[in-house]
Formats: sequence, C-alpha cells, structure tokens
Amino acid sequence: MYTSRISDKQLTQKRKLMDVLWGAWARQVILARNSLDIMGIYDEIWKKGRSDFPFEVDLNLILSYQAYPSEFEKTKEITMSMLDIDASELLSYSFDLEVPAMYGESKIRWYEDYELTKVKIKEPGYYELGILINGEQKQNVPLWVIAPKKSTWNPDDASTFEEWAEE
Repeated sequence: MYTSRISDKQLTQKRKLMDVLWGAWARQVILARNSLDIMGIYDEIWKKGRSDFPFEVDLNLILSYQAYPSEFEKTKEITMSMLDIDASELLSYSFDLEVPAMYGESKIRWYEDYELTKVKIKEPGYYELGILINGEQKQNVPLWVIAPKKSTWNPDDASTFEEWAEE
C-alpha cells in the first residue's frame, strides 16, 4: 500500500497557481473595460508556393489568464518562445506581468493581447508558441504555415511524390 506524504491541503495549494487558460491568433483584438472583441481567429497561414518563403509576418495573440487571490498584485515573469518543427527557436520574449488587484475569495480571469512583429517564417510547417509563467510551461499556441505542393503519380512503381508546384 502506498501512502502519500503530501497532504490534501498541500496538493490544493500547489494547484492554485496562475495559469493560461487558452491562447489564439487573431486578425484584430479589441479589449475594453468589460468586453473582449476578437475578429478573425486563425491557426493557419496559407501561401501560394515555395517562392513566398521566407517572409515576415506580424501576429496578434490573445491570452486568457487565471489567478487566485494569493497571487493578486504579484508580479509574474512571462516568457513566450516560438519554435519551428525542428524545435529551433525563432523568437523569445520575457517580461513581467502584474496580476490585477481584485478582492474576494474567488479566482479571476482576464485577457491580454500581444503583437509579435516581424516574425520570420523560413518555410512551410508547424510552429508553436510556448507560454511559460515563472519558468513553468502553461500553454502552447499552434500555428500551421501551409503552401500547397503538387502530387505526381508514378504508374511504373505505383508511387506518388510531392514537389513544389512552381518547380
């Protein structure tokens, strides 16, 4: 029989940490005092072909945060790192974010929007923005960059191969 040395109270306290509930790429984000307007949520960027690469793009990101009363008015270090399919880091930002001041016994949720400017995309593929709070991974926001390829059927050996449409 296994007995845990961590009490239920310690487990509950450990889980009550600031979190990122969700993140999304958007064409435009408008944050007002009591409202959030998001226009054009997307997770794909389409290009015509290989000749469109590399390119730079400005990305708008919206994140939904959650925090508990014990964290109100405390500063957290936020790190955002974008990786490509080979886990090569394309960009990394770190900054301090103060948890809003609220009163009461319940957790709070709020939104922050960020503009990532001149993100260089080298080739089509899967990209991922990792969000860390105080060094702990909290959320990944995926981004697929797509450029169509031409598939060709080879009847001699019953196979197909892909090539860039303009090549």
